[in-house]
Amino acid sequence: MIRVALRSLLATLLGGALLAVPAHAQLAPGRSGFSDAPTVAHESEYWEMMGNLGECLARIKAEQARAFVESDIDSAAESEAFELLFNRTRNVCLGNFVRAGMLRSHVRGVVAEGLFKRMPAETVANFTAAPPAAPAVVVSLHDFARCYVVSHPATARRLIEETRVATKGETEFVRGIASDFGPCLPQGTEITIRPTSVRMAIAEALYRAASGLPAPTIQEAS
Repeated sequence: MIRVALRSLLATLLGGALLAVPAHAQLAPGRSGFSDAPTVAHESEYWEMMGNLGECLARIKAEQARAFVESDIDSAAESEAFELLFNRTRNVCLGNFVRAGMLRSHVRGVVAEGLFKRMPAETVANFTAAPPAAPAVVVSLHDFARCYVVSHPATARRLIEETRVATKGETEFVRGIASDFGPCLPQGTEITIRPTSVRMAIAEALYRAASGLPAPTIQEAS
């Protein structure tokens, strides 16, 4: 059954498709005086901003960044932590973007990556040498990432250290490691995921595993 799921995943990855920019990603209005209306951002501009956002927030808002990534997904705590990350009209980490143009799941992934990159070298080395156990059951992308990260910690680190988000290098790297995904895929289920989705889940899994935290819980809507 895993082989079926793996074929589906590999077909998607080898297609080279990248996660699309949000339909309403916007740049803040310019200061030329011609218009106060935000303009629509190009995909490359969005991902360039996201590639810098996580490390910036991890550097200047470390406490709030940790609270955000360590919260349960789709929880009230996550919403509150997200607001604290962007609670000022002007946030230097956003550059020319407005907050409404971002997907929270993207922010979560890049912030986790930024936090992991700022972890003490000794902590990362200890995690790589003795990672925690893999999850007993894989039912989500986050479980998959946790399973892969604890099985291949050095390779997972290389993905986020040697490539940038939503780039050709990222896609090629994920293609190269896709053959190792089989044992971490949910059995009996065909799944479709994108290289950038894989990267973001792996980044969060790296940070949480190295911090001694379990895989994130996704809260059901009440």
